[in-house]
Amino acid sequence: MAHQLVFSFPNETIMRSVIQFDGIKFWVDQDIIHCNLDSVFFSKYEKANIEEIFYNAIPILSKGTYMPFLINIENLERPCALKIFNIISKSAQIKRLVLSRIFLVNSIELKVILSLNNIIVKQVVPNKIFRGYDAAVNFCKNDYMIFNEVSEHRFS
Repeated sequence: MAHQLVFSFPNETIMRSVIQFDGIKFWVDQDIIHCNLDSVFFSKYEKANIEEIFYNAIPILSKGTYMPFLINIENLERPCALKIFNIISKSAQIKRLVLSRIFLVNSIELKVILSLNNIIVKQVVPNKIFRGYDAAVNFCKNDYMIFNEVSEHRFS
């Protein structure tokens, strides 16, 4: 599927590195791409559209820099949380745009389900799942720092 790098969404807001519309919000803070979702988003978009939205939003926010991608699915019901996890974790296009994929969940049960998925679907860089925001952000910061240190040494 060919993707366009230009997108426009009805009722969108893009300012100060924030993209927000129809139940989804993307922004960059502390060299981390953040994403919050609510159930309204899933009532408006199908799988292919969802993947394209992420594929198009990430480069705008990252400006070509590899950053961790923190997806907050704490406020989603389990079916929506599983749907977005599967779309993001299986998308080769999204994997090429981000340093890592980190999911913030609201329960141990969902963390276990998503962790089992990581074991079953072996990936070179597995998804990380956290229940606490601070732990997730600390992981992202460390991941970004290590990546940049390795990159600097490799090219110097």
